Amino acid sequence: MAFDGRIDNRGELRRALNRDDLDRCDNAQIALLCYEKWRNDFCDRIVGDYACAVWDSEHRRLILAVDPGGYRPLFYWLGAGEILFASEQRGLWSDPKVPKALDEDQMAAWLCMLPCYPQRSFFRDIFRVPPGHRVVWQNGRIRTERWWRPEQLPELKLANDRDYEEALRSSFESAVRCRLGTDELIGSQLSGGMDSSAVTATAARLLASQSRRLTAFTAAPAAPVPDEPNRFVDEWPLAAALAAMYPNIDHVRVANDDSPLLDALELREAAQDGPVLNPSNTVWANGIERAARDRRIAIMLVGNMGNMTTSYDGGELLAAQVRGANVLGALRTIHDLWRFGGRSGSSLFAEIADSMLPSRVRRALRRAVGRPEIGLFDYSVVDRNFIRKKGIETRAHAVAGNLRNVARGDSRALRLAVFDRLDRGHWAAGTRRLFGIDMRDPTSDRRLIELCFSIPDTQYLNKGVRRSLVRRAMAGIVPDQILHEKRTGLQAADWRHGFDAAVPKLGEELDSIRRSPLARECLDLPRMQKMLDNWSGPDDPTAASAHNYLLAFSRGIAAGHFIRRIEGGNR
Repeated sequence: MAFDGRIDNRGELRRALNRDDLDRCDNAQIALLCYEKWRNDFCDRIVGDYACAVWDSEHRRLILAVDPGGYRPLFYWLGAGEILFASEQRGLWSDPKVPKALDEDQMAAWLCMLPCYPQRSFFRDIFRVPPGHRVVWQNGRIRTERWWRPEQLPELKLANDRDYEEALRSSFESAVRCRLGTDELIGSQLSGGMDSSAVTATAARLLASQSRRLTAFTAAPAAPVPDEPNRFVDEWPLAAALAAMYPNIDHVRVANDDSPLLDALELREAAQDGPVLNPSNTVWANGIERAARDRRIAIMLVGNMGNMTTSYDGGELLAAQVRGANVLGALRTIHDLWRFGGRSGSSLFAEIADSMLPSRVRRALRRAVGRPEIGLFDYSVVDRNFIRKKGIETRAHAVAGNLRNVARGDSRALRLAVFDRLDRGHWAAGTRRLFGIDMRDPTSDRRLIELCFSIPDTQYLNKGVRRSLVRRAMAGIVPDQILHEKRTGLQAADWRHGFDAAVPKLGEELDSIRRSPLARECLDLPRMQKMLDNWSGPDDPTAASAHNYLLAFSRGIAAGHFIRRIEGGNR
């Protein structure tokens, strides 16, 4: 057995294995004991962030497994009668037989913000063990089996609202506790939002009982930023309000302009085997992790998957009721949204229509009334001919970056699609390599995910209040101003200033990208050049600016830089 990661349910396994000496075993020994008892089903019995491999010499069988959270990835390559595996793709290149060539299909899916092909990496012939799956290699043959199926969980029926609140609070506390280690220095990424606030507050409470401290890091604008509708642009005041509630929190402010944009991109991308999704966010994220390393933080708590678990907003409830012909339920939800949720009649009518109409009809109607939806090329500079060649043009336009277009009215399918689109393992591996910090996410805890998936959507959208369950469960733990905040935070709100300072270097980078045959094929480089020429400076607050530059152009630069590095052209 080879094991990378952490086991969080040792007590449960001690009872199931009837082994009083389990505390003296390391993780690999425990995982091997689980395999000896349950064979291929062993991975379903282990809870934690892990990737592992077990060789069964009796049956000449190799099993590779990854937990559902995906923070510990695992990759493999198949040869003639052999299999090589590694926790990172670059580890496989130590064998000269393994090619270092990009997978163009995966790159096309990434550029279109589609859920990537789950078993493929960004490299040709290097495969990935998807989260919640196992791969079995025997007699030269390979098969992939999905052992984690949260969509099949029965709905949890409790007596009243308070029981749901207690269930979430208890599970959330357990998810945080098992990630605190024993005596390591703990940090957290604290924004002004609900998820990081809940993680930080819960961790502070637990650490206080052990006379331990928590260092919370908050990224904040370095330049003045005008307010945006329904967004708050400076997360520091709300984060500071939470930090003030707990005497054992040391609060650290990190500026959003910690380093130049392309320097941040270069650093992060060189440490991971995939393109950087949001270069502007990389600036402050690198800054937080650098500050944490300087303070000798060993574990960084995050809440990256909270929107799909603890703080899910119940946004598919009305669509599910309409599509399921649940007339009474839909009328009740409409009434609550109108009376308590502040929704107008016209917006509710539009939501009902969206639930019932085919996507093409819905988009045509929105264009007709002057409220068009965001389209594929609003957030991507992928070349049209490239996605047509790869056979994903129709799907890419249909999804258009919004997974609700393929999972409308089905909250579990939507949340699983989000899990599949985001690869947490790349970033976590890069953080360990660059800064020596183990990133841990309580909101991706398997037990917590399963609880959240089993809770009825009516708890998340309760009495017209979105994200109602976490607001109720965290009352008294998180400050009221965060619990009652209806706006969402805007990460890297002053990104335009960093982008403006980087424009000369971005022009040089674009010139370099043009020398790559694959980049010329998959990116619309003439459009990118035109966008750069038309850049209007940091004072353009329009949504078009954000879509075109923060999303489309920046991700195109990240893709091109990644392609050049793999081709050996980043010199």
